This record gives sequence, structure tokens and C-alpha cells, in this order.
Amino acid sequence: MELVDSSSARVPGGRTGHGPVRWPCRPHPPDTAGRPRPAKPTRSHRANTHRPAVRPPGPAHLRWRQPMKLLTFKTRGADQARLGGVLPGQEVLDLTGASAGDPQFESMLSLIEAGPDGLSRAADLIHGGARAHAYPIAEVDMLAPIPRPRKNVYCVGLNFRSHVEQNAAALGQPVEIPDVPLFFSKPVTAVIGTGEAIRLDERLTTQLDYEVELAIVIGRRGIGIDPGQASDYIFGYTIANDVSARDLQWRTSQFLYGKGLDTYCPLGPVVLTADQVPSLDDLTLELLVNNEIRQSESAGHMLFSPAEVIGWLSSGITLEPGDIITLGTPGGCGYQTTPTRFLGPGDIVECRVDAIGSLINPVQSV
Repeated sequence: MELVDSSSARVPGGRTGHGPVRWPCRPHPPDTAGRPRPAKPTRSHRANTHRPAVRPPGPAHLRWRQPMKLLTFKTRGADQARLGGVLPGQEVLDLTGASAGDPQFESMLSLIEAGPDGLSRAADLIHGGARAHAYPIAEVDMLAPIPRPRKNVYCVGLNFRSHVEQNAAALGQPVEIPDVPLFFSKPVTAVIGTGEAIRLDERLTTQLDYEVELAIVIGRRGIGIDPGQASDYIFGYTIANDVSARDLQWRTSQFLYGKGLDTYCPLGPVVLTADQVPSLDDLTLELLVNNEIRQSESAGHMLFSPAEVIGWLSSGITLEPGDIITLGTPGGCGYQTTPTRFLGPGDIVECRVDAIGSLINPVQSV
């Protein structure tokens, strides 16, 4: 199956070559509230050893032999969002239409809630050669996979050693690897899809920045989830851009406003089902601005794996189908370079993971 290139859907723009690029970064401000730090547990991965992310979820007969990429889209000129699956040859199968109106295929959320039976039928439709409800990808508008999540998007900060180290160097502070995940969230009104514009309101910020991230979509309800069983709760993976207004972010100790303005959470272009990601080492996160690579690192370098993040977050918060958790960014953010390289009007930001596709958003002044 070919990769999804969302640039053909709504945003023009080319690409450059691959390769790791290292850029200095700055850290989030230290905790100034005087709270005591938790005792540091003995953890082998604090030495930056790499581990498989999670085992493929579910029974073996539910693991698809071919990659299954799911998306939410609209046909040109239509108002209704539809659930789709990516076909070979850069086509989209309208699952809503191909299923003859089955409620399981009304939306991404309804498919997630349908569980393994819904995914199995979706796989049959996608890989069964159906073409009657197929459209060229270039002729549809791709939306965020879940255009309006039911609750805030959960986010993890400081989850790559490169980000922590480069942050500390930029601020002249000692490197302190987190003992526990740093959680914050973005409002549902921040979510946009590929091709939609990131708003730059210079009355609010002059330091608009980017962060490429891998995100997980939760597939089952659970609380107190054992990290060893966490893979059973992952529906799939998508790409996120943790857009941030640095001057607003660090005005206070809370990240919500600086990272939660409208359009500050691009997601997409598709959801890759979790069975296709046996190890994060297989995924490389890249971010380009105007075709120049700014960030590039293996997702396997995360300090806290998806399973550990789910374990920590669900220890006191119930996770539900359709919840989204972004997993942190590597080094290479724009606000740490000398001179700084903030986003400006007309810039094109591309976040890409080869196995998933490209999330492309222009920056638009308002």
C-alpha cells in the first residue's frame, strides 16, 4: 500500500531528503511552586536504552496482514464527514457508503466503539477490492481523524532525552530526566486536520512554534491499566503537531493557554491501526518548515513508552474509546536556535511519519 501524501489533498508543497538533524532546544520552566520531587525509581530506560513500544494488540486472527489506514474526509462540496480507508493507488474507500449505512461506520468514533468486529469488517471492505465507493485522495478533503474529540487531547511533555538535554543547554540549567510523565491537555477546539491553517494572531504571540509528535488513539475503556496490558487499549497511531505560543506558554506555569489556542492541535492525516506498529523503533518522526527538516528522530527514543504513559495516566483517570494522547517531541523546536526560528505567515509545516503519512498545515495571519 502506498503512503498517504496529504499534500495532494489540500496543501501544495514539495519535500526534501531524509536524515537526522540536531538542533538545540529549551526546557519547560522549572516547578516554582516548591513541590517536592518524587523519589527516583530505578529504571533502565533512564539510560536511554531502547525498548519495543508495545506488543501488537488482540488475538492473532485480528491482526491484519496488510496495513490498514483509516481517515475522516469530505467529498468536495459536501457537508457530511465520512469514514474512509486508504486503498492501493492513492484512493480512499468511503466506508460509510460501502457499508450501506451501517452505524458502526458512521464515524471514526463509532468504528472504535464497535471493537474488533467493526475493525474486522472494515478490513474486509478495504482489502476486498471494493471500488464502487472509492475516490482519488486528491479529490477529497481530509479532516482530523476525530474532528471533535469528546474531551481534551491529553499530552506528554519532556518525553525525549534530546529535548530535555537541548532544553537544559539553552537555558543553562542542569539536565534532569523526568521520573514521571508530565501531562497537560489541549481543548477540543484546538483540533484541526491536514490542510487547515494554523492561526497566527500577532496580537497574542510573536513566538509561534512547532513540535512533531506521535499520538495514540485509545480503543477501550479502562482505569488502572497495567502497562503490560496497555497495548490492548490502543486502537491506533496518528501524527500530532503540538503548536505552541512560547511567550504565552511561559507567562505562567500552566501550559493550557500557550498550547491550547484554536488550531494549535493539528492531527492526522490517518490512523494507522496498532497491529501495524510492533515497535516504535520502526517509526521516525520528522518535521519540515518550507521543505527544510527541523526535527528528525526515532520514536523509539521516548523516555516513557505508550504503555507506560497509559499506565500512569489511567492510574486515576478513566480512559475511553476515542481519547487521544500525544507522546512528546524530540529536540529541534524552533525557539531554541540562534537566531530563533519562529513560524510566520505563509510558512508550510509538515509533520511526517513514513508509515502514517504527512500532516501538512500552512500558517495564516489573522
